[in-house]
Amino acid sequence: MILKGKVKSMLVFRKSRSIRLLLAAVMMICMLQLYPDRSEAAAAKGKWMKADKGWWYQFSDGSYAKSEYINGCWLNSKGWYEKEWDGTWKKNSRGWWFKAGDWYPRKQWLRIDGKSYYFDSKGYMVTNKWIGRYYVDSTGAWTKTRSSAKPLVTPATTQLPEPTYPKGSPAAAWGKLQVKGTQLCSSAGKPVQLKGVSTFGIIWDEGRYNINQDAFRTIQSDWGANLVRVAVYTEEFGGYCNNYDSITKAELDKTIYNAVEYATKLGMYVILDWHILQDGNPNTHISEAKQFFADLSYKYANYDNILYEICNEPNGSVTWQDIKNYADTVIPVIRENDPEAVIIVGTPTWSQDVELVASNPVKQNKNVMYALHFYASTHKDGIRNKLKTALAAGTPVFITEFSICAADGNGSIDYTSADAWKKLIKDNNLSYAGWSLSNKAETSALIRHSCSKHSGWTDSDLSDTGLWLKKLISGK
Repeated sequence: MILKGKVKSMLVFRKSRSIRLLLAAVMMICMLQLYPDRSEAAAAKGKWMKADKGWWYQFSDGSYAKSEYINGCWLNSKGWYEKEWDGTWKKNSRGWWFKAGDWYPRKQWLRIDGKSYYFDSKGYMVTNKWIGRYYVDSTGAWTKTRSSAKPLVTPATTQLPEPTYPKGSPAAAWGKLQVKGTQLCSSAGKPVQLKGVSTFGIIWDEGRYNINQDAFRTIQSDWGANLVRVAVYTEEFGGYCNNYDSITKAELDKTIYNAVEYATKLGMYVILDWHILQDGNPNTHISEAKQFFADLSYKYANYDNILYEICNEPNGSVTWQDIKNYADTVIPVIRENDPEAVIIVGTPTWSQDVELVASNPVKQNKNVMYALHFYASTHKDGIRNKLKTALAAGTPVFITEFSICAADGNGSIDYTSADAWKKLIKDNNLSYAGWSLSNKAETSALIRHSCSKHSGWTDSDLSDTGLWLKKLISGK
């Protein structure tokens, strides 16, 4: 942060009245470079002063401005006004930036009217985000420092810098997603649809083998996918919370990192899925979940393409209140690092009872969606009606996992039920991830069991489920 220096001396300005009036007029023009639609950029409290060497700005506490803008006027590192660097706020559909001639700040802090702002790699003012240890609020101004207040959970990782997305890619075009009503929207507020695949569990070979750059490129370029969901199992053998296996957390963390980087380089979105299943109740491993999401939300705070699914499929005797209590504990951990990321909360009965949410949503419900899962041969009008009820009540729903076979991932495909789900998805612009990008010997696997390829799949390499999902994603 840039601090104000103390005035050491004051010089008396004695010139002709006409010259003083002329200079005063110049400064008045500079001072009037206010921003009528940026009320937060209010003039700093103080007054302009004049000395033989030029103009400077004195604050009401006696200190003076240096290395900052006051009402669009640049005060250099010694506190003197430099007219050639006069600047002004600009705005387009993506956001605010500050311009001085042909120059604008990028990947740096800039002090303007007594407040410190951070501008990203493209020059846009950042809002609602931690920049290292410093937090900027909804106006873009720095408001707090991490060291001044102990975080809910201390991240045990390093924050990564803002990535660059390929021009024309979904992440480049849509930016940080948000939720409006029941719709997932771009940073500009326009409805979007994420559509893609879920990995198989990354604790198993079938899940890890197809996490590679070429695999993600195949489903993006050949299928039209813009989303990858990374399934991180918790309780199962090899799971993130299971300490009695040969797969270490470090190996799982590396797989997650690789998946995010592969998708990011293609401009795709990523769901990081805390895949509870065998554990049933998300509160069983709530301590581990808090640390997991503290680490990832801090690590990827500068990434616009990350979504967090905090509990895959609560099941057994778990109630919505149990899940809500869990969500109300975990969501603040994420929000402390990434205030705007989309968070997806699972629902009771393997994420089927989504209609229960409306009467008792999570406390911090901004940019929160709720998961619904279906397997078309098992889940028919009963679950479809639950979805319709939820949407009618204003609950934003994300289908983070589904297939067109039976609920155990096997059995025959019910194309009639699958087409009914397809219509519901299209009619309501629902985002979705199909299960699963693997060649496991089961109906829900998208790749034929006999296929040993880990990318570049042709139609002959895909299972019947894979062919159906490819057509859905591609819009055919």
